[in-house]
Amino acid sequence: MTIQPFISLPQGVRDILPEESKKIRKVESGILQVFEKYGFKKVITPLLEYVEVLSLGMGENLKDRVLKYIDPSTGRVVAIRPDITPQIARVVATRMRDYPLPLRLCYNENVLRHQGDGKNREVLQIGAEYISAAPSPEADAEMIIMAIEALKRIGLKDFKIDIGDVGFLRAVLGRLPVNVEDRALIKDAIAIKDTSSLESILKRTGKGIRKDDRELLLNLATFYGEEEVIKKASSLTRDPAAKRSLSNLTQVIKAVTKKRLMDSVTIDLGEVRGFDYYTGIIFEGFASGVGKPILSGGRYDNLLEKYGYGCAATGFAFDVENTVSAMERKI
Repeated sequence: MTIQPFISLPQGVRDILPEESKKIRKVESGILQVFEKYGFKKVITPLLEYVEVLSLGMGENLKDRVLKYIDPSTGRVVAIRPDITPQIARVVATRMRDYPLPLRLCYNENVLRHQGDGKNREVLQIGAEYISAAPSPEADAEMIIMAIEALKRIGLKDFKIDIGDVGFLRAVLGRLPVNVEDRALIKDAIAIKDTSSLESILKRTGKGIRKDDRELLLNLATFYGEEEVIKKASSLTRDPAAKRSLSNLTQVIKAVTKKRLMDSVTIDLGEVRGFDYYTGIIFEGFASGVGKPILSGGRYDNLLEKYGYGCAATGFAFDVENTVSAMERKI
């Protein structure tokens, strides 16, 4: 007697049936049309990469989430991509080095990530990367404006783009006369907007922290909202690097305001996402009824240098399935 095998899929991956596939195609088409309007050209990258090459461009949060195996033909370790951005960096640094800057590249691919609960997750992404000779608020603003326009194009209305700047927070934390452990605790307290824990940490560190720095840190949990929070933060810091970051953010906000899109934006100066990966402007998109971001990105000026090509870069990616979920919940 033949025993019927148990037919199933690995954890974290799934079939997408025609009904849902149609919704996904509609979202993808709308977003890609906006990318094309802004002059972004599509590239297609391979599913597999050598792990040592991919690791050059991955943030610490992804390095432990890579699925990898040994290629029997070469003996080298091969990885299934958990993110497209390092692949874009490799392509630009090796295959597109002679192309004139800036480069506007986009993609529509899937990635696979090992989750902390022992499961995997396949993510459908649509993303855009802007590679230039130097960073600029105009490029940062273009990415945010393009993300908002793409969401409006597909018909999503109830969403917000949260904008921050890790360069500002890095400058603030970098001047503190505290050890590495205390600096990490301060950053973590700011991340979850835990003012009581932050007060306790600052009290324990003693009087080494200047009064204005202490006031600024305690206010970071409340620096969330509209353009006034930038002005308030600027009044509380004398650090040149922090002021430069705030000035850059102001220019970005002015560009978004000029497009009459500020009703879709909030500012969060206490955001620490990607602190060790991003170098300046960061942003995430959230929609009503969806507990996870529908898009995320920011400026990452140090990445291409790791592949031997010193360029500035900014980019973002939509989580397509989260975006489709937001569309299904819209009023």
